[in-house]
Amino acid sequence: MGEQVRDATTVRESPAFGKGCSLNAAVTGGTGFVGQALVRLLVKRGGAVRVLVRRPEADATIRSLGAEPVRGDLEVPGDCDGLVRPGDVVYHAAARVAAVGRWADFRRTTIEGTRPLLKAALRCRPQRFVYVSTGAVYSVKHVRGGVSADRTPVAPPRYNLYARAKLEAENLVRAECEKAGCPWTIVRLSCTVYGPGHSPLVRSFLALAERGFLYVVGDGQNQFATSYVDDVARAVLLAGVDTSTAGKIYDVASEEPVTLCEFLNTTAWALGLPRVRHRVARPVAYAAAALTELWARARGREPPFNRWLVILMSVNQVVDTGRIRRELGWQPRVSFKEGMRRMQEWYRQLQEGERGTVDGDRSSLQPAHE
Repeated sequence: MGEQVRDATTVRESPAFGKGCSLNAAVTGGTGFVGQALVRLLVKRGGAVRVLVRRPEADATIRSLGAEPVRGDLEVPGDCDGLVRPGDVVYHAAARVAAVGRWADFRRTTIEGTRPLLKAALRCRPQRFVYVSTGAVYSVKHVRGGVSADRTPVAPPRYNLYARAKLEAENLVRAECEKAGCPWTIVRLSCTVYGPGHSPLVRSFLALAERGFLYVVGDGQNQFATSYVDDVARAVLLAGVDTSTAGKIYDVASEEPVTLCEFLNTTAWALGLPRVRHRVARPVAYAAAALTELWARARGREPPFNRWLVILMSVNQVVDTGRIRRELGWQPRVSFKEGMRRMQEWYRQLQEGERGTVDGDRSSLQPAHE
């Protein structure tokens, strides 16, 4: 097990709620990988936890976590009106999460999907609006010394559609919340969150391996910012329960030194694959990605990889988490080695067919939690 470190989840009480007070929360993205971990922590804390769900089959998953499913779709105006109640803390984690895709899809889900939620939520005067964002919004030209919200420019490259959409949604949240007088907090997660239950990561990794596109870009010694899912969920939770977080942006990552080679080869080990031995120079990979994007666009397809993936795998990802550590007492509990061991065990059970399949409902096998 990872080192058990007490942090603000258990030892700090928010002035907004007082000692022993429960927390009423409304959550979007609660059926996703990070979202389910967050819902578990919210339920454990106590209070009413409502989760927006689009598909009827997701109701059982949310109920099994101890939360209440609320049927609605962020992309349908007025469809999330029943999610938020007065005094709730709103955790908005829903978005299109993908390295490739069309801008229209990212805009519709991540940006336009945030508008009706803000409209419905702010009308109910929530306690706080917490937006779950990404460290991918930072400029790739300013990564030395560790990216941080208080000093690093936000300027995602045009081809990083995911980060562009998240940044626009961030700005929308800030503007609308300030207009309504509602405190807001933004949590920017490391680009790679891993752990048991992460079916999309498994599918993407396996697909790249099967197509022969799994390469070490450069020498593979660049630092790769990772976060274990439960550590991330605790950070997001804390952002909504401490009044000192209002109007602030927090960066979240483990800060444990992990190189690209270590991440790729340990993930390959967890999935029962051979080590990644192919290498490609960054300029070559970048040019190949640009050509692949053009080829895919001409044929109306999504490319198997793109320039953003090349950048992600070749730059030093150093994140300065000083603010959340100092102000909220947060720190990671699970080491990379332990987190990957848990992921390997989860995947082994899936392969044995004991509790579901990778292509099924990602909640079919619940990971072990602290």
